[in-house]
Amino acid sequence: MKKVAYLITRSGTQELIGGCLLNTTSTGRQGVQVVAMYFAEDGVFHLVKGSKNAAKVARAIAEQGVKVLACECSVNNRGLEDLLIDGVETGHFAEFFAAAEEADHVIAL
Repeated sequence: MKKVAYLITRSGTQELIGGCLLNTTSTGRQGVQVVAMYFAEDGVFHLVKGSKNAAKVARAIAEQGVKVLACECSVNNRGLEDLLIDGVETGHFAEFFAAAEEADHVIAL
């Protein structure tokens, strides 16, 4: 099975991010193995506790073993340090590259 990693740099549309990407990733129905997801810029809002998309990301972490990282600069600049769901690590591109090392493809959204 192919392995992919996602770089999410915007909040995107509910249809693309919340629907297509997170629905299939959280349930393991994507047809590939998602090994890592890195949320940056406004994409970090998908990781805020209590949101529908954060619940999907938490499920992907717990049930699919997806490594989820948030850009430390993006989180800090938006004041979200204490609002992220459990299991999300903050870091920079070096941590994302290490997490995505086994991926066959990196997809930016």
